[in-house]
Amino acid sequence: MNIFVQELAEGDLGELEHHEYKLVVEDNVGEGVHIHFRNVRLEMPIEDYIMFADRVEKAAEDFEYGNC
Repeated sequence: MNIFVQELAEGDLGELEHHEYKLVVEDNVGEGVHIHFRNVRLEMPIEDYIMFADRVEKAAEDFEYGNC
């Protein structure tokens, strides 16, 4: 496990019993990206994270503007 971790984003979420407010995106420098959302943890290489983030952003835009 990489000892160099830089948080890229964090925010508050609605209520749940476990990790109800957790939203953290971590850059494990030189290793990959970890996304902690409530009680879910995603781990992926940087290239996959960039593709994932682009697709989620596009999906959010489509949803917001009724394009889906």
